[in-house]
Amino acid sequence: MLRRTLALTGALVCALAPSAASAATIPDGPEGDAFYRPPADLVPGPEGTVIWKRPATGLADVSGAARTTVVLYRSRAQDGTPIAVSGSVVIPRGAPPAGGWPVAAWSHVTTGAADTCAPSRAAPGNPELERMIRSNHIVRRYLRAGIAVVRSDYEGIGTPGPHPYLIGRSLARATVDMVRAGRDLDPRLSARYVASGHSEGGVASLFTAQYGPAMAPELDLRGAAAVTPPVAAREIMDVARRIPVANDVVGGLAALGSLILAGAGTTDPHIDALLREGGLGPRATGLLADIETRCLAELSKRDSWAGLVPAAIPGPRWRELRDLLYPVLDANDVRRADVGRIPIRLDVGVLDGVAPITLTRQVARAQRARGADLVYREYALGTHPNMTDDAFAGPPVVAWSAARLR
Repeated sequence: MLRRTLALTGALVCALAPSAASAATIPDGPEGDAFYRPPADLVPGPEGTVIWKRPATGLADVSGAARTTVVLYRSRAQDGTPIAVSGSVVIPRGAPPAGGWPVAAWSHVTTGAADTCAPSRAAPGNPELERMIRSNHIVRRYLRAGIAVVRSDYEGIGTPGPHPYLIGRSLARATVDMVRAGRDLDPRLSARYVASGHSEGGVASLFTAQYGPAMAPELDLRGAAAVTPPVAAREIMDVARRIPVANDVVGGLAALGSLILAGAGTTDPHIDALLREGGLGPRATGLLADIETRCLAELSKRDSWAGLVPAAIPGPRWRELRDLLYPVLDANDVRRADVGRIPIRLDVGVLDGVAPITLTRQVARAQRARGADLVYREYALGTHPNMTDDAFAGPPVVAWSAARLR
């Protein structure tokens, strides 16, 4: 009897110890911006291991959570180079269920490519603040469902290096390594997870369904939910470059176009060189520097890309650039994401001005043609900003995710 009691006690200690041990062995990172720039010798290592951590404060902390922790974790760039990526881990209140808390990897909307655009850096006064914290209400809904949430800032946002905007493999890598980082920080997180996200985050989710199982075979991806993912970047770029005027609507399109161009440039040094050497017009070339220093809200101002007539974006070597650029945009179009047997969900707004309904319907048709296990829903009053609100896709996305995770 004593032997059995000791054995049970030992098993209980072993079950509880890893959580405390893991948190205790991960160092606290420095304060301020230094948190996002580790020494070079700390970056190499297994993907998804946490370099250092710190408690989230202010607007980066999610109300209703047991705790929110900002982490810097190891990952890899597109060329395989070790890099550091930032993100946050949000833990529900109470005790985890048997097998650990299931996980939702929530991927954020387009905020820009500059380091100040990282949602884990959300602070008063940031012009991008609304989009940086837009997901907090759906995160709280996940928490109430007993689901832990991990949120990557993505490659190059918050941390050194460029951001591969809308590049599927990069977004998937950041997502799966963020799940690994959450489990490294707190082993009470289960290997079961869903990928879900809004706008650029919807692209991340669908490409996580394509690449995630091979990238992280030790994890158990149960589904991917995409809310209003941008689609048809090639067609949008082709139309935009013919517009001969600048106004607020067109300006927002030009700002997004700048991110698309720079993102494609991260995939091929020839594209990157052409962006700076004649592929773009003189003013557009001069505005490339804004992409690394200004978030989307600032790129959408008249003193930046929004003040540029889209027809003036192409330069004398545009055709050379186009011939390299368009295949990259096509390869990273969510209409081409091959999700295999991973169940997916697509929620779109009829009034969406960023991901037009005529194009997002094409995503559904393409996925159905591949035989995807798809749930598709349209919202008559859905716009791009409101689609994750409680009156729109927020509740059904969380309910669908919870069902997949059971």
